[in-house]
Amino acid sequence: MSRHYSDTDEFSDTGISRTTFQVVPDGDHEEYDEADSIQEDHELLPNEDTMGKQPTEEEEAAPVQWHPAIVMIVNTMKKVLSPIIEMVFAPETQRTLVKSLIVIIVIAWVLLTSFTAYLTFYQRYIPKTTHIEPIYFQYANSEYPEALIPLSGPDPYMPLRSDQAYAVSVSLHVPTSDINFDLGNFMVKVELQTEDNAILAQSSRPAILRYQSVTQRVINVLAKAAPLLIGWTEESQVIKVSLMESYIDRKSKPVTHARVTLSSQRLQVYDATLNVVADFHGLRYYMYHRKFITATVFILLFTVIEIMFAIVAWRVFGQSLWLKINGSFPTEDESTNSQVEEDVNVAGNRLNEDNTYHSDDDEYISED
Repeated sequence: MSRHYSDTDEFSDTGISRTTFQVVPDGDHEEYDEADSIQEDHELLPNEDTMGKQPTEEEEAAPVQWHPAIVMIVNTMKKVLSPIIEMVFAPETQRTLVKSLIVIIVIAWVLLTSFTAYLTFYQRYIPKTTHIEPIYFQYANSEYPEALIPLSGPDPYMPLRSDQAYAVSVSLHVPTSDINFDLGNFMVKVELQTEDNAILAQSSRPAILRYQSVTQRVINVLAKAAPLLIGWTEESQVIKVSLMESYIDRKSKPVTHARVTLSSQRLQVYDATLNVVADFHGLRYYMYHRKFITATVFILLFTVIEIMFAIVAWRVFGQSLWLKINGSFPTEDESTNSQVEEDVNVAGNRLNEDNTYHSDDDEYISED
């Protein structure tokens, strides 16, 4: 590329021809242009590492081919379970579930507390039914065999309930020996005493073995020969002597022990027991002998009382709490509106991303 000069050029005065001069471009500028063009070409060309990482169509894994029966089963399960899942996760269903759960918990709590209240009332109101104490007669230091029996109970200072009637009896397990049959009648005496040995009540009743003739005894022995030899049974009788009925203990002077005496040392005894049995009347009789009916009635009564208190508590502070819980779950319209707003926001974000992408492309084209 040559440069032309006019006639007024400074070199025209020297007589030098203008054809002998040419403009030579600067070497640094040429190298800069070549470097810029190489850099631009390098930016326009795709990266070799990136191209190597992109999977080709051959490298892409082929989709898994499921058996038609499995596909049919999965589709059927989707059709069946989709309405159920939508119904379960619906806000109205969740609200109903929370309400039902609260109602179930309240009912279970009321029934449990009612049963606990009746059980506590039964244990407090029904005393210990039977006091059975063993008797150990002493034969050495007395003319008549006697024994001192301490009574046991929840309260050691007052074993018997003060407002409860009791029946007192003695059971004697005696052998059917000739000595006992020949003894005939004998007396059994009982004394109820306080801690300082003061006698509160006493009674003496006769007793005798059931009569058996010699022939009857022989036949019984022959019939029970095998069990008698093995030791499964024995020749004996149990004599129960009723000594007191409807005894009511006094709270000021409670009974702590009893003294039992036999009228003859000749009486042969295997073992003996003192029985103090509660004689229930009125409500205690039905609570002890009609347990299921009375338990049902009292549990229902306690349930009604608790429901009445629950209604009062609901009116006072429970209703406000329920409204707070109910307001924490959105309604169906609110959930629909929120879903629509979410879809609109997603669509707007996608549109903004598309606009940004196109603007970047326009800038890239303008730079080219």
